[in-house]
Amino acid sequence: MENWAFTRVQTLADNGIQTIPPEYVRRVEKTHHDPNRFQVPIIDLQLGFSSQQHDHFCKDQYDSIAAQISRAAENWGFFQIINHGIPDSLIARVQEASKAFFQLPTQEKEAYANEAQNPIGYGSKIGYSPDSEAKLEWGDYYYNAIWPPDMRDMSKWPIQLSDFTESMDEYSRELSKLFELLMEVLSRDLDLESENSLNESVGGERKGLHIRINYYPPCPQPDLVVGLAPHSDPNVLTILLRDQTPGLQIRKDGAWIDVQCVPGALVVNIADQMEILSNGKFKSIEHRGVVHKDRSRMSWAVFCSPPRDVLVSPKRELIDEQHPPLYQGAAYGEYLTKFFKKGLDGKGHIHDAKQQDSLVSNS
Repeated sequence: MENWAFTRVQTLADNGIQTIPPEYVRRVEKTHHDPNRFQVPIIDLQLGFSSQQHDHFCKDQYDSIAAQISRAAENWGFFQIINHGIPDSLIARVQEASKAFFQLPTQEKEAYANEAQNPIGYGSKIGYSPDSEAKLEWGDYYYNAIWPPDMRDMSKWPIQLSDFTESMDEYSRELSKLFELLMEVLSRDLDLESENSLNESVGGERKGLHIRINYYPPCPQPDLVVGLAPHSDPNVLTILLRDQTPGLQIRKDGAWIDVQCVPGALVVNIADQMEILSNGKFKSIEHRGVVHKDRSRMSWAVFCSPPRDVLVSPKRELIDEQHPPLYQGAAYGEYLTKFFKKGLDGKGHIHDAKQQDSLVSNS
């Protein structure tokens, strides 16, 4: 299968173009600037946050933090966490190792190029729709599994980069613990059979973490492009690390708003499979990336996902005569295949997963 045959965005930017090629130009909805009205919740985990550590972290504090996470998940679908316990030194190593990849000569990066129907590796376009009118995005990325390590496609893994493997190993172990903690909190909020219920529903120890490292070069006409088109994530939960350059936006109450940059914070968002599991209580949120004229931007999105053979459907404890299932069950691999085939499509993928009678009742 051949690699994508088009010029990388980083190459276009390095060549100093002043006019954007037409395949990138699109109508971009304006951003709503009102920080007094819209502020994505910031939750302080106070380092020791864990239901298993009551000896040195009192239950009242745990319950207070858990309640903040649950409210943010239900009312926003997006929130930021600080004092999460992941060392700043480790985060810096992940960032430096990733930057080193995009600093490689073009020919070396292309050795890791992905293929038309497989997103693993170095790429620029998401999805492989035959639609010739589909617009491109102003950004390049690197995508691969990071946990467990045996899921990685080593043919697309830059082993020659100093500290890339070691930093990803350590970072993925830390994030795996954080994902489990968040799913424990959400399981309790849903009043499921056990605090481990959601984690078990997405494969337990078999669940995987994938990373997408995004590089958005400077753009001479930033108002005409997007770095990442509007979409919701197909997985269960996403944890995003950012540099301190603004650009992440979410759609809230019909308006596009900025997610403020908070030093040391990680951004958490509800993804499509969590919306299905919770039968719509926790909703995945449409988000996008915008770019700048005079500076680049990077972000590191880690997606927590079930194995491809796991059937995801609304939890049975949430279903009764008054609360019918709103979503059809499907194997995660089937959902993911459709996502990568169609590409980024707002909330279109989760809309397709809804039961037909629920669509009628909500119309």
